[in-house]
Amino acid sequence: MPLPPASLPPLRPGAVIHGPGSYGVDTLLDGFSAELKRRGFRIGGLVQRNHGPGDDCAERMELVDIATGHAYDITQKLGRESQSCRVDPTGVAEASQAIRNAVSSGVDLLVVNKFAGLESHGDGLSDEMLAAIAEGIPVLTSVGSRYLNEWQTATGGFCDLLSPVADALWRWWGPQRMYQDLVQGITDAEVHRVVTGDKWVLVETDGGLGVAARQAPAGEDDPRRWTCRSLRDLAAMAAQSWDPLEIAVGVAALNAHYNRPDLTGVTGNGLDLFASVEGRVVVVGGFPQIARRLPRAQVIDMNPQDGEYPEAACDWLLPGADAVAVTASAFANRTLPRLLRVSAGATVAMIGPGTPLTPRLFDYGIQSLAGFVAVDREAVARTIAGGGGSRDFHPYGRMVTLHRPPHS
Repeated sequence: MPLPPASLPPLRPGAVIHGPGSYGVDTLLDGFSAELKRRGFRIGGLVQRNHGPGDDCAERMELVDIATGHAYDITQKLGRESQSCRVDPTGVAEASQAIRNAVSSGVDLLVVNKFAGLESHGDGLSDEMLAAIAEGIPVLTSVGSRYLNEWQTATGGFCDLLSPVADALWRWWGPQRMYQDLVQGITDAEVHRVVTGDKWVLVETDGGLGVAARQAPAGEDDPRRWTCRSLRDLAAMAAQSWDPLEIAVGVAALNAHYNRPDLTGVTGNGLDLFASVEGRVVVVGGFPQIARRLPRAQVIDMNPQDGEYPEAACDWLLPGADAVAVTASAFANRTLPRLLRVSAGATVAMIGPGTPLTPRLFDYGIQSLAGFVAVDREAVARTIAGGGGSRDFHPYGRMVTLHRPPHS
């Protein structure tokens, strides 16, 4: 009996904790939700934007519906000397419809601008927020430190408290979602050829050719069954299937889109990225010439050789490492999300011909990507069909390295 498609893991409600004033947090939530929406995720809810000062020297506050862009004015005009809360409960009540609409449509993420004074007393947007949590919809909000106890009481402590920085939001969002993210970034195309060799697979379109290491033992399979499906359809298997061969074909489909012939970047061997690192370097996966290129590295492999560590050592060696090099096979076999979580704080590079070369991966905790771009497609296809490995088809393409821009 086939397994159901892989589904994204549930998220506990995320609360960005901040001190007095929330203008920086408003901008953070606004930017994060806009970026996810740009990438194709279904985002709903409300973000706060402030404008001003107005006639009474106070800023005008509005809540903006993320789905429609409609703005709700929530500012009470109390006069310039007033010390009372300037949030208009009537405007907030009107804006709450945006949250109900988002919940009913089953969004991937519900953003609620804040849990503050009104919500701490059970008013404002509290009912809508808690209803979404009860429905299992991921909820992201902000909470001032003065209302932290009320937030913990409202959620029963079932939440994640987040620092007010973008990296914390992406870590909360989770690296499992990078697969869906990459699929959504694909421009669909007709698949011309699929090759399933003993060690590698490839997918080819007019725009490019992508490869991925085969995750299942070689067997009897007819790759022609894949060519009747679109590129995006094949790529979705990287995010949804549990079948090792289907996942490999899905990753190759991703790479057929992202590792395009016109892609430019730094050339050279990806392992050289860490040659000058003085701290502790951990390498996950078997890389050729690893002992010569990184003689001080601690190497973890599923089939460890003399002097290498078993896979179980990941939870011991990756925390606190200065740099981590991960083979692209970790992306294909779906162990990469776990590796990224336990490598938090390290400089991480994903290296290998099956690496998707796209900046979309940088936000999930990877700083460098070193992958393969095919030049002589026929030679690559012939080599893989004949059972060749990466060393055999490397001469027919070029390795390209992308780096995360500083401060991005």
